[in-house]
Parts: sequence; C-alpha cells; structure tokens
Amino acid sequence: MNLKYFLLIWSIILILPLSAQNINCKPKKKKHFTYSSFYYSTRSDSTKLAVDVFLPTHVKEGEKIPTIFYLTRYIRSLRLRKFFRWLQNPLFGQVPRKEVNYFTKNGYAIVIMDARGSGASFGNRMMDFTPQEMRDGAEVIDWIVAQPWSNGNVGTTGISYLGTTSELILMTQHPAIKAAIPRSNIYDLYGDIAFPGGIRQGPFVRVWGKTTRGLDYNDFSFVKGLPGVLEGVNPVMGDTDKVLLKQAVLKHHENYDVFNEILRIEYRDELHPVLQQPIDSFSIHTNIGLIKASGTPIFRIGGWYDGALANSVFKGLWNNPNTKKVLMGPWDHGPRNNASPYCRTHKVKYDVYKDMLDFFDLYVKHPENQMFETPTLNTIEYFTIGEEKWHSTSTWPPANTILQNWYFGADTTITPNTFGEMGQTQVKLRYDIGTGGGSRYNSQTTLYRYEKYTDYPQRKKQTDSLFYFETSVLEDTVTISGHIQAKLFCSFPTEDATVFIYVDEVTKNGKVNYITEGMFRAIHRNTGDCEGYICPGEFHSFEQADKKWLVPGEKVTLSFSLLPISYQVKKGSKIRISFTGIDPEHFDVPTIKPGYMDLFTGGVDGSYLTVPVEIRN
Repeated sequence: MNLKYFLLIWSIILILPLSAQNINCKPKKKKHFTYSSFYYSTRSDSTKLAVDVFLPTHVKEGEKIPTIFYLTRYIRSLRLRKFFRWLQNPLFGQVPRKEVNYFTKNGYAIVIMDARGSGASFGNRMMDFTPQEMRDGAEVIDWIVAQPWSNGNVGTTGISYLGTTSELILMTQHPAIKAAIPRSNIYDLYGDIAFPGGIRQGPFVRVWGKTTRGLDYNDFSFVKGLPGVLEGVNPVMGDTDKVLLKQAVLKHHENYDVFNEILRIEYRDELHPVLQQPIDSFSIHTNIGLIKASGTPIFRIGGWYDGALANSVFKGLWNNPNTKKVLMGPWDHGPRNNASPYCRTHKVKYDVYKDMLDFFDLYVKHPENQMFETPTLNTIEYFTIGEEKWHSTSTWPPANTILQNWYFGADTTITPNTFGEMGQTQVKLRYDIGTGGGSRYNSQTTLYRYEKYTDYPQRKKQTDSLFYFETSVLEDTVTISGHIQAKLFCSFPTEDATVFIYVDEVTKNGKVNYITEGMFRAIHRNTGDCEGYICPGEFHSFEQADKKWLVPGEKVTLSFSLLPISYQVKKGSKIRISFTGIDPEHFDVPTIKPGYMDLFTGGVDGSYLTVPVEIRN
C-alpha cells in the first residue's frame, strides 16, 4: 500500500478518542480525493452527527492541509440503488461533485456535516439555524483541527442554507475559522426570504416545507423520476444494513414543522410556539454582534436575480465590517444560471471557484501572506446588465452615482427631475397576473423551478395587462446601480393593501425586459430607526405594535425600497413602471384586495421613485 494512503487511513482511525465513531475506517479512493464518513458524538448530549470527509489524494507525507467546512440540513450525500451505484458513490447533493473535486485538487480537505435532526444525523429539529446547530458545527471543527493532516485553519462556505450557516457559525467565534464565503445566503430570515416587504412568500414556503419534510423522512417520492434510481440518504460507512440511519430518520419524525408555522404568522415579532422566540432570534442580522466580534474575513457572492436575497448581500456588506469582498453577478440562486436578458447563454461563464480559491488561499491556506493583501480585496465586483460588463467599486452604491427623482405624471408619464401639475390617477390593482415560472423566486429551490431557466419571456404580455407609467424615449443611455426607492402618496378604499412595483425596459423593437421590482404591505408603513441594522431605504419594523390600518380614502405615504440592480438602459429605449396588487404565483393573495389605489401626482406632494443613476464617462 502506498505510504500516503496508509497514513490517510490511520488519520481517520485516530478520530476515535475525539468523540467520533467510525464503523468502517477504510476510505474509498477516487480520482481527486479519498472519501470516508463517520458519526461524531457531541460532547453536550452525545447526539450522533453524520460527517463526510474528502481528503486530497496528492497530499505529501507529513503535509498539513486546510479544510473547507459545510453545515447542511439538506443532506450531506445520497446513495443510488445498488444497480446504479457504480455510476457514483456517494451521490453528491447540495455540495456538487465538481466543487469537491476542485478544492481537493487544489489542496483542501472537504468536510460536510448533516445538521442534527436531518440527513443521517440523530436528534430532532425545533427550528432552523439554532445556536445548538452552530455549536454542533463548532464541535466538528474541533475534530477537524485535531487531525494529523490539518493545518489548523478552516474556511466555511455553501449556497443558500449552507451559505447562511457558513456565516452564522461565526457567532461561535471559533478560532480555527479563518474565512467565510457565504453564497446566496439569508441575512434577514423575515425580510429577505419569508416576508419581503411584509408579504408572505407562501408558495415558496409550501414547496420548501414539502422538500425538507421529505428529506428529513428519507422519502424522495416528491421528486419525480428519482425514486427509481435513488435509494435515499447516504448512511455512514459501515452502517451496512442502515440500522443507525433508520433510527436517525425515525427521530426526525419528531421535528417541528417550522414551515407550516411560517404560514400562520404575519409579523416579525410573533413567537415560535415551542421555543417562544421570534424568527429574528435565528437570523444573521440579530446575531451580527457576535459574528462581527469573530473578526473573520467574509467574501459575499450573490446574483441580481436571486429572489429577495439580493438584498442580503448588501445588508451583509453594510452591517459587517469583516466583509472583504463582494461578487454580484447577472445570476439567480447559486449561482445556477445567467439570467440577463442580453446573455447569449444561460450558462454561468464566470469562474466563481477561482475567486473563492484565491480568497481561501490567502486566509486559510497561507494566512502568513495577508500582509501582502492584494488590491482586489476590499472591493465590490458587480456586473451591469445590458452593458454586459464587470465593474469594481469600494462602496455601494458606487461613488459615481447620483440620485434622481423620477416623478409620476397624471398623464401616466414619468419625468426625471421634474414634477408636473398636481393631479390624481386611479391605478388599477390586479391579483391574477404573475411573473411566470422562471422568475427570480423560482430559482431558490429545485422543486419550485417551473421553467428551465430564470427568465422573463412573457414580460410584454404581463406588463401590457397592468397599469403602467412610461418615460419618453431616452435620449441618452441610463445606468441604474443601487436600490430604487419608492415614495407613493396614495389612498385606498380598504383598510389594508399590498402593492407591487415593476421596473422594465421597453427596447426600440418593443421587447420588454425585466429590470427589478419592489413590494410592500400598507399596514407596515410606519417608519423609524433600528440601531445596528442598516437597510436600504427607510426602516420598517414589521412588528405587531407598529401595524397601522388604513382609513379608506385617507391619504397616506408608502416608502419602500425595490430590489437592488445594476442595469444599463440603452438610448432609444423607454422605462416602464407598472403596478399590481400581488404576484399570485409567488406570494400569498391577500384577503383584503382593493381594486385600485388613488395615486397623487405632481407638485411637492406628488409620487416618485428615487433612482440611483451611475454617471460614467
């Protein structure tokens, strides 16, 4: 046997004194890595946590290597049925094989852990993103740095749930975590995923709940086509008859249905009926003090078309000074697709892994080189849609951005920097027109992706059916970079209302391209300050005490932020601003549905959008 593989096997065996239970210690050799798995038994309550370990095959004798750690509740790995197992064993899941190949090939160990109450791990779950879950992850990191192959340094990363845990685990302030790269993560559980603008993303929550319930029960019947070839959750090596896996899954039946509870609440401060804590308690933004205190450098990766999570990237940037770099592309969730209406292919061409590797190399593999930190750090790399080019800035919005007020006119026009005569326009609100199965929200989980790509091919048909305002033909190119802010002076015939605003480009040939959108529930219109939480636009608490019913016919002010974007509208195009009451394909249709709102236009009290326009030579 080759000496380095003999040493690798024994390095796994040596885990036994450190609360780990490996039933079968012989790793499986693959092209770029050796694979093994084991149960780590927690010090706090002896809960068995399933862990996968991938070690690079080219490690030299005595070489110490860094580790990239992933904490998932979406199953660390899967197993095909016996007849198909020769194709891939284990079957990679949320962390794809190409990612494991890439980083092990570049000298990193990969460790993926099933969160307690999920996958093959024991225990049960009362809520996602709990402090206990983070402490469990920190214990497994203790195990990592005790291994003879470890250089004592760990980086965390992942997409979506894993991206969120990659940042949230910094609250443990574990000294071995030297860098974090959250991708498509959730900064604010209420505002950035469950209730954008105070409006429940019910359709998504239902799919998310169905998915996690199936995963926790090791029941994949909800995925069409897979059950015939998929056996299910990958048991820990040596659990040949899946005795331990079955015991773990049985325990998962005690998991609390978090997603069903989200379908009952409306306000940010409503309490979890078991834990007696609000959703905020488990969110990054309320644990930001502990996370900042870790001092861990952070590289944030997101996409302009990633649901409302595009906001999370900038909230993380503004609220956490540990953010060293931001990468914001023309992407959806993941990133999985290029969603620019001007892209030639939906394939993501940008080498995201290379940027991640450079960051991890600096902070995790060779931290001694930080004194020579390159100028590319402490920057925001962002892609401008339409222009189809990358740009760099050190602030967001970019320093060369000016704010313009675009005023709505009584004649359904939009005029930058000039308001017309005072008037009032009755804006029809609809509840039957959605944005389609390829919207920004569909990309956030596989079962919710009705269309193959994140795309808006029906925008003309959709916006033609809505009430809209339009600019005149643009005489110059306009580049919008940042968060558009809405200031609506309006009244409704009801006690509550939901309002959606869409911004689209109407090209010379009449094609309508989606730019961005914003949404808001009127009862949350009270504004105020929130110490320690920098957010785009004016702050709304979304708490029960600040709820304020509308008085039918009474003029009110709705101030809210649209989702961030960098988009260049070409000379000769027009910009269309359309209104509706709900996007029924992606948000719950409200019980109170006013057929219209009266929008006040013109004069100093006329409605407008504040648009961040980037000035370029």
